[in-house]
Amino acid sequence: MSKYKIKNARIALIAGGGTGGHLFPGIAIGDALQKNGYNVEYIGSKYGLEATIFSKLNKKHYLLNIKGFQRTFSFKNIINNLLFPFRFLTAYYISKVIIKKIKPDIVIGTGGYASGIPLLSSIRMNIKTLIHEQNSYPGFTTRKLANKVNKVCITTNESNKYLKGNLILTGMPIRNSLTSLNKEKACKKLGLSINKKVVFILGGSQGSYAFNNYFKETFKFYLDNNFQLIWQCGIKNIDKYKKIINNNNILLKGFFNDISTPYSAADIVISRAGAVAINEISFIKKPMILIPLPTSAGNHQFHNAYTFSKNKAAIMINENELKNNIIENKILELFNDEKELKKLALNANSLIVKDATNRIVNEIKELDYFKC
Repeated sequence: MSKYKIKNARIALIAGGGTGGHLFPGIAIGDALQKNGYNVEYIGSKYGLEATIFSKLNKKHYLLNIKGFQRTFSFKNIINNLLFPFRFLTAYYISKVIIKKIKPDIVIGTGGYASGIPLLSSIRMNIKTLIHEQNSYPGFTTRKLANKVNKVCITTNESNKYLKGNLILTGMPIRNSLTSLNKEKACKKLGLSINKKVVFILGGSQGSYAFNNYFKETFKFYLDNNFQLIWQCGIKNIDKYKKIINNNNILLKGFFNDISTPYSAADIVISRAGAVAINEISFIKKPMILIPLPTSAGNHQFHNAYTFSKNKAAIMINENELKNNIIENKILELFNDEKELKKLALNANSLIVKDATNRIVNEIKELDYFKC
């Protein structure tokens, strides 16, 4: 039995999104809070992944007209950046209206451009606030608000270098739907042979331009070596690549709603270095090759990948090194060394906090409940 007791029915507002890296931890926390008797509502951006995921999952939610500040140079991005102050002020006002309407007892931010504004509104309205930070190098919202919110739950101790505030190591919450399946069962579910090696190419929730271009040039290597590919290329890219590639040994998908199956079928996962992906792959105990997104905010994906690489828990390859079959040569090397493959997977699993969701929920309870 919990050492905390609910005063009355509680309401939690979870703010965050933009990408799966900020969205899925929020959903994992929300699902756990619901099991603990909370009414949970979400707030995100109409431009983020949450705009479709919340509806699919029947989550009660609100969407703000806010985009992050664009770091790459283009005419469209210049216009978006010029509109940012107006969108910020409008979203701030709407956030206050939403918060006054639902009267949350606590507001939880999980990062991304959709979390900062509701958190800022809540701080100024004297509502209890907590941030969960996924990355080794914290995001802009966390860095700016860490010493203003009541608590910051961090995924790795690396974050301590960059933050001031009430910091608690909790790890990364893993979504309830993530389960480790028998490889044979997973392969059959995907229509793949159980007798061939499987490489899972995971370019993130929106696919990866660099990954797609690279593997478009090298996919024949995998066929020549009798390997199978699972390739998440992004919803907007799926039609293009299905016209280019048609082979029974290559499973092309825009996006996996059930990520457990491709993880479980894979012998190696090639992934960007988002914190969610790294922790999920580690949880399933799969060896991984990490290729950080060089334009990630604060270069946080490099910091994530480096943390695992220096602990012999992943192979890190920088995007500017993607030439001369560097990935394929490393895969051959690993497939010829089963001990190294197993060591990478076990080292990664040992780095993550296994009960992260419960730890975060307990930190929330400490803010919101009174002790018996």
